Amino acid sequence: MSYIQRSIIILLSCLVLCLPSSAEDIDWTNPESIDIYDETISDFLGTDTDEFMKAAGEAYNAGEWEKAAQYYLAVVKYNPGDGASVYNLACCYGLLGEAELAGIFVEKAYNAGFESVDHITWDPDFEKVRGETVFDDAVKNIAADAKEKGEAMGDLLFFDAPAYFECRIHLPENYDPSKSYPLIVGLHGYGSNHERFITLWEKFAGRDFIYASPQAPYPFSVGSGVGYSWMKWIPDQKFMTDHAIRMTERYIAGVVKGLKFKYNVSETYLMGFSQGCGFTYMAGIKNHELFNGLICFGGWLDIDWLDDEDIRAANELRVFIAHGNEDRMVDFESGITARDYLIDMDYDVTFYEFDGAHSVPEEALQATEEWMRE
Repeated sequence: MSYIQRSIIILLSCLVLCLPSSAEDIDWTNPESIDIYDETISDFLGTDTDEFMKAAGEAYNAGEWEKAAQYYLAVVKYNPGDGASVYNLACCYGLLGEAELAGIFVEKAYNAGFESVDHITWDPDFEKVRGETVFDDAVKNIAADAKEKGEAMGDLLFFDAPAYFECRIHLPENYDPSKSYPLIVGLHGYGSNHERFITLWEKFAGRDFIYASPQAPYPFSVGSGVGYSWMKWIPDQKFMTDHAIRMTERYIAGVVKGLKFKYNVSETYLMGFSQGCGFTYMAGIKNHELFNGLICFGGWLDIDWLDDEDIRAANELRVFIAHGNEDRMVDFESGITARDYLIDMDYDVTFYEFDGAHSVPEEALQATEEWMRE
């Protein structure tokens, strides 16, 4: 090797050694080794985990659980405190029948703030691993820890009180307050929130109506964020639990009345997804005089909340039911059962089956718009 060739190799080696290290090369487990002046130190903060989340959700809904797990792993790498995503990762392993990994990640989800122990015990995503010692022990550990924390905080009492809750609104383009418009009030699912559910606006085609999304009244931790529920289950207090449900029903009716007072409304539809769908049936039927129709996505009709007299009194309501034939959270038969029951009660029911899981797909929302115009 010539002197010139050797000199070039040495020069190139020096240049490589002088290049700033990537944030990916930093040993984050040894904080004292971190160069705080490294210009690439903030690179990890630019990672768009929203795209990972979207891809994970799409893969999960398509039954591609290995792919979903890959994307959820990428999400929690950058957001380890996102208890909901860690829990979704545990669900993927449950669906894959990987009991040990499902147990590991369900405990990590709990430690990251996902504290809905009751949800873990019945979640159908864990059917393949429930009964496996390694998974059952993890759930027992979580339940024991939750019980210990609860006892350490003392006795728990509940009181009802008036409160203000947010409601997001989208108005049609070139909205004219002198004209009347249809109104859709959308109730989000368990663990979601009004700010996510209002984004369905972008999936509608015409958007020639007013769309409102109120916040459910009961917050709970989902890790780094907050999810909301339309009901409060109070252990060993059926009367109070039932009272909380009726309070939510009155709250939903109050939101609708307030919106109809504020805006010039021609027709009113109550729409809900999952748990929000259950309350769409209940609040819509109980307050049927406020609505022209109900739009029910991926939910169930709970006849424990309604009696035959309530249901028959509201049979002038039109009902649109949409349900994914691969739904694992609320099985497809729940939609069929609601359809058949309401038809027997002389309701005008349109049933929309779509290929997919527990979701509100764009094509179903657009079918809803067509149904409204009929």
